Amino acid sequence: MILRCLLFVCMAGLLAGCTVRYGMPTPGYGYPSALSAFAPRMGSSGNYTYYPRYEAYYHHGTQQFYYPNGKKWVVQPTVLNSSAQEIRATPGVPFQFPDHPEKYHAAVKEAFPSTWTPGKGRFDEPYQFGHSGWDIDRR
Repeated sequence: MILRCLLFVCMAGLLAGCTVRYGMPTPGYGYPSALSAFAPRMGSSGNYTYYPRYEAYYHHGTQQFYYPNGKKWVVQPTVLNSSAQEIRATPGVPFQFPDHPEKYHAAVKEAFPSTWTPGKGRFDEPYQFGHSGWDIDRR
């Protein structure tokens, strides 16, 4: 009986430490709280990739770009005079939107301006002696 209780306490401690990262968005993108619900979860690449330099969304299922042109939204295999390869070579942000990106575009454009580049994620940074994980997270 004592062995079972000890085993239970050890397993509960291990599981509490293992579940922290599951389901979290990929580090380095800096999703604001208003958009974090649309960040793809681990194991998913999302259904759209937003390319801030072109203000365009690439839909992976249809292989089309969605972008605003005045008050209308255009859907084409490329954006203006750029090839799809050129656009996809620039930094992009993955999203998992349940519907058309037009609904979220104002928040996305504000969070990821045309000059945006991906930052380093917390786990890509070197360990800093004398700083706890809390200090690194609050940088």
